Amino acid sequence: MVVNEQYIGLGIVYVGGRDVGNVSKLDFAIETEQKTKPSFRPGGGNVASSERVKSVKLAATLDSFNNENLALALRGNVEIKGSKTVTDEVVVAVMPGLIETKETVDASKVVVVKTADDATTYVKGTDFEVTAAGIKTLSTGAIVDGASLKVTYETLAVSALEALVNSGEEVRMVFDGINDETGKASVVKVYRWKPAPTSGLSLIGNDYGEFDLEGECLADDAITDTGKSKFFRREAA
Repeated sequence: MVVNEQYIGLGIVYVGGRDVGNVSKLDFAIETEQKTKPSFRPGGGNVASSERVKSVKLAATLDSFNNENLALALRGNVEIKGSKTVTDEVVVAVMPGLIETKETVDASKVVVVKTADDATTYVKGTDFEVTAAGIKTLSTGAIVDGASLKVTYETLAVSALEALVNSGEEVRMVFDGINDETGKASVVKVYRWKPAPTSGLSLIGNDYGEFDLEGECLADDAITDTGKSKFFRREAA
């Protein structure tokens, strides 16, 4: 009996057991290599033909911009940094402009900016403003360009990503999905996925951001049973 089952895919994507958030695209691309044996008898054509799998690739589009996802896309490391007090960090004034601090500033807390000799303490709102990236000097203030200053501030508790410091990582991908047309379960398990660094990452735009991951699904040679895929398996109710 032929069953006509239409498919609208929805679901949750797990990479290494971690829910990566909303994924708007999850596509396989399978490339094959054909081998043929030509016939040299009258009529031509081939007497034999075979195709073998050359590569299996998986592409995903993610729109959850947490650093764990970006580390996957940028082959990075993630460090969780707690809040702390930075006392008398020495900086050089840029006037007017941004004086970048070493750590991310908690702009909701008190920030003290003074000269290196402690003789002058500058006034927030008159001489400077505070942003997460540092101290923004004001053209109408008393801070002098190139002056050596000391800054005391509280840091934000942040997740810090160091991009492009790792080689490629193999991960297991599980799609815990459903066919929205039928409500039936559709689960796909990819054994060894090796994403390449994303080709681009947009930080400013007029629409919700997203980024693409594409990588090869490598053969899992630990799977030796006859009739079992070394690449991925789909289970559908």
